Amino acid sequence: MRKRILIVFLMFSSLSVFSQSEAYSTDVQQCLKNNGTYAYYETVFDACFNQIEDQYEKLNIPEKTWADLKAIKPKAMQDVSGKLVLAYQDYFSHDDVKNMNALFASKTGQTMLSNPNALTKKDKKTIDEFYKSDTGKKIAQSQEGMQEKMQVISDFWCGEMYKDVNEKLEAEGYSVR
Repeated sequence: MRKRILIVFLMFSSLSVFSQSEAYSTDVQQCLKNNGTYAYYETVFDACFNQIEDQYEKLNIPEKTWADLKAIKPKAMQDVSGKLVLAYQDYFSHDDVKNMNALFASKTGQTMLSNPNALTKKDKKTIDEFYKSDTGKKIAQSQEGMQEKMQVISDFWCGEMYKDVNEKLEAEGYSVR
């Protein structure tokens, strides 16, 4: 009987942890969209893909083939988002992510990201107060480490995409060798 109770308890504990990690992941992904990181990685995807197209330019690959290959973008963006969630877990609690979302989703936060010169005195005070908070301090303290992790993620992610696209092109008979 005790074993059954323990098993039931462990199952519910696992579900609770999964729900919490799912919520954390969802909130980090929203943060990535709010703070411009997701848009940045979309441009990284496009730049990596353009490099691949340039490499294969002389082979006259049909546009339909390129369009089919570019269709991996949503999955690639999902993959990089997952990797970024793991990077955030190293530095930020779920409450920190919620605090970041509150700032970055606000009019003040969006102005800070898109046009800092348009910030009012009130906006600047709000931002200053945020960066004096525990979450703001964590952001400042983690910048170097996060930049390093994001560079590694970018390099690995682009490398994997490059490899996958090359393999697909070679399977269709296109090779730059």
